[in-house]
Amino acid sequence: MANTQMASAVEARAKRYGQWSVKEEKLRITYKDSEESVLFEDTSSISYLKIENPNLWMILLGTIVGFGVMATTDMSDFTTSMVAFLIPWAIGMVMAFTNKIKYDNVAIETRGGKIIRFSVDAGKGKDIMEKIEEEKRNWEASKK
Repeated sequence: MANTQMASAVEARAKRYGQWSVKEEKLRITYKDSEESVLFEDTSSISYLKIENPNLWMILLGTIVGFGVMATTDMSDFTTSMVAFLIPWAIGMVMAFTNKIKYDNVAIETRGGKIIRFSVDAGKGKDIMEKIEEEKRNWEASKK
């Protein structure tokens, strides 16, 4: 059970940009390589999640620079070599957590329990969620 919860949590934070559109009674999510759709009547909830992930490229860059600087030091002095490595690595760590990668994930849950997620630019998740909900309300009103 813990593995499925962990997988679900990881999936909720995954970055996969998509565009949404409405055609008649269907909500369509178009990704770069595929498309998913769901009928409004099968939609049970719509939500969004703000995501902030550390920039792993900064950690990698700090590690590479650290090894490069360490290689230029006198390797016979362990303390000097480690300090030469740790300073660029620590700078990379600080930069990774101060320059986070930010985006929002919008999730549409169906009555059957399927969750369709797509990523949008940071700060736009709430607006898109509200627009989709408005489209759903308009569709429900048109049915009456």
